[in-house]
Amino acid sequence: MRTLGRQSEMVEVKSYKIGPLDRDAIVRGYEEWRSGQSGKKNHYRVMEEYGGAEKLIDEIAREIESRTLVFRPIHRYKRIEPTNGKLRIIGVESVKQQVVDHAICIALSPLIDAKTGFYQVANVKDKGQRLCRGALRRWVHEGGYHVKIDVRQCYPSCGHEVVMGILRRYVRGDDVLYVAQALLDTYGAGLEIGSYFALRMMQLVLSFAYHHVEGLGKVRRGRWVPLVSHQIWHMDDGLLMGGDKRNLRMAVRSLERYMKSEFGLSLKPWKIAKTGDAEPLDLGGWVMRERRVSLREGVFLRARRAFRVFKRHPSPRHARRCCAYWGWVRDGSCEGMRSRYGIDVLMAHARRVISRQDRLERLDFANDQNCCVA
Repeated sequence: MRTLGRQSEMVEVKSYKIGPLDRDAIVRGYEEWRSGQSGKKNHYRVMEEYGGAEKLIDEIAREIESRTLVFRPIHRYKRIEPTNGKLRIIGVESVKQQVVDHAICIALSPLIDAKTGFYQVANVKDKGQRLCRGALRRWVHEGGYHVKIDVRQCYPSCGHEVVMGILRRYVRGDDVLYVAQALLDTYGAGLEIGSYFALRMMQLVLSFAYHHVEGLGKVRRGRWVPLVSHQIWHMDDGLLMGGDKRNLRMAVRSLERYMKSEFGLSLKPWKIAKTGDAEPLDLGGWVMRERRVSLREGVFLRARRAFRVFKRHPSPRHARRCCAYWGWVRDGSCEGMRSRYGIDVLMAHARRVISRQDRLERLDFANDQNCCVA
């Protein structure tokens, strides 16, 4: 007898009581936004557009309380991905909407942290590409088969009713539900690429697909046998591995049906490959073979260009770009590039440039925090 999932049981849905999005919650959201990359780049707009952080926070808190929250229209521009030539529509939100994004995501963190799978590595602190690399390096030696899956038009295809259905099911908090709907209303159809709130909601939606794969299996000779041995997701890209080709095919087909029926999402064409040097594991920018870890071609070229540009123009912006790629270069068998272009010396210079810039930004951030005190 074969089954594609464990026996269904009547399980009570756990609800998460979320506190109100009051002024204190908005202050925490502002501080998180201000300490991030977007806040460091755009904090000057707070003074220009709102007259200071305190006035912006008061305005957000007042509009949430009176249910009159409004945002400026999202600016959108077209971007062609340099690695694969894909055309993406990127949205740039106002600073007010960015602050609200961070505030609501902090409020929803108990739900998001509880639902996110361990091997959903993208945009999770202390995970990311480092955990992805370590997992793939361990699993590639087990052999067997693997299949790479990719959600077709992931952000534009995820409807607002899907996100709100999940939030209404699990969240008890009128403020959070109101703000979530107000943010979704600014996106148009689907979710907005470039929005922090949309990114976290997409991660939450895909967590249900992750746990669906965890529960797939069949009864074989009186015992439960999982269809998938390992799975790892880097945002909307996933990699499933198993020792039996038929079981892996059953799992992917079940996942396709589940995602289509529950969320209206579909997968791109996929194929099952035998794990080995002939078909290396490719996920999250890493190309993993049994005896070698290398970078995807597009990542390698962008990393090399970042260090060459910094050598000509050693600005803080280019220095931070070098630091963003340093982990790739250090862990990706790039010894030839490191010696040829003097990457180690350039990294030491980039760290000094960033250190000087950070000292100045800490002073500005301390002044902003003083303004946020009620």
